Amino acid sequence: MSIQIESLSYTYMEHTPLSHTALNDISLTIAEKSFTAIAGETGAGKSTLMQLIGGLLEPTMGRVLVDGIPLHGRSKREKEEARKARFRVGMVFQYPEHQLFEETIYEDIAFGPRNQGLSESETEVRVREAMELVHLPEAYRTRSPFALSGGERRRVAIAGVLALAPRYLVLDEPAAGLDPRGRESLLSMLTMLHRERNVSIVLVSHSMEDILRVADHMIILAGGRVIGEGTPRTLFRCDELLARASLAAPHLLQLGQKLESIGYSVGDCMTAEAMAKRILDSK
Repeated sequence: MSIQIESLSYTYMEHTPLSHTALNDISLTIAEKSFTAIAGETGAGKSTLMQLIGGLLEPTMGRVLVDGIPLHGRSKREKEEARKARFRVGMVFQYPEHQLFEETIYEDIAFGPRNQGLSESETEVRVREAMELVHLPEAYRTRSPFALSGGERRRVAIAGVLALAPRYLVLDEPAAGLDPRGRESLLSMLTMLHRERNVSIVLVSHSMEDILRVADHMIILAGGRVIGEGTPRTLFRCDELLARASLAAPHLLQLGQKLESIGYSVGDCMTAEAMAKRILDSK
């Protein structure tokens, strides 16, 4: 099971004077149960790739397959299979709370399952499980989503996607605009979904620190092409590659490399606290 991207290209406003090729001949495999981060400067093609993975755009060339099923078909049967495959991919946009529109949190989260044709009892189960996953109290069911904090509204929006029971969760800058506490809470929640619930996650992010912390696989885009793929720690040590993508290694990793250059062993420390402990223990 995986998301396969085969010779994928996408051109906006094709065959017009304003045509722009956002992605050019990309081939990738996003494995099931992986936590994949997609990085690149603005205009590299990250959001376009995300929308193609979610089936929101149809490729100019190539195709996207979810668990072996193409997301776009020609015949009636192929279109029905594609529709079902798209339900396996949950999309969370940069400001998902802007998509909230129902009077209560329950109704907002229930919208997707009802749209899938589930019964009220099945929808009730999906809503309850989704709220538990994002740590929203049961008492919030009847509250208005617009009476919540920004971080809580984002949780409601993500719960609405999780209520669809997707196999793959694709997020475009989900921590944008959150304060440090909200950011920490969101990343912890995504890590839990990945490790404990086996949700495959694709994260588009400008934060190299976030990618280093949560991802086990990384894809770097530049100019609509894939220029690097591997583990974050491996790619973050490739200065030439990062320069081509106008990226910089996380500050913590840079600090660790400098400390190692003067004799300290920091190993695979992922936080400043762990790094400090490793240094103290080495004395």
